[in-house]
Amino acid sequence: MKSTISLYIIVLALLMLSCDERNTATLAPEYLYNAGDQKVIKSIINNKKGTIAMLYGNDLALETAHDSLSKPNIGAHYTLVTWKQKPMPQWYGTNMNGEIYSIEHLKIVQRNETRFAFDYDFQTGKAYQPSDDRPEKQQRIEFITSQQAAVFP
Repeated sequence: MKSTISLYIIVLALLMLSCDERNTATLAPEYLYNAGDQKVIKSIINNKKGTIAMLYGNDLALETAHDSLSKPNIGAHYTLVTWKQKPMPQWYGTNMNGEIYSIEHLKIVQRNETRFAFDYDFQTGKAYQPSDDRPEKQQRIEFITSQQAAVFP
């Protein structure tokens, strides 16, 4: 009887000691971006550059991204946020967004009655290094406006 009680006490002690708060999952809210009233158009992962990007846009930008043949709509506003990838804790081989690398804003504005112009702005984030090349403006405008919207169920 004494040995059975001792065995129960030892098992109970081992169970209590095996519980450790360090094994809890942690969220990664430190590098989130608030796009305001813009909607997600598409996500882009570039493993060669080690980046994850999200393209956001207003309703006009989203409408343009759904229509593969249309020209950009005047009044469309795009935001492309790019993060550096970092390993996801407790998930081997999976990456998640790290520090923000860059934020690009693109607005389609009316130049005159028949033409439109692009208002482009490139902002660096904490992960951007001074030795990194700045992207060429016209290439980035073409890249952003050529993106097709992801299909959501």
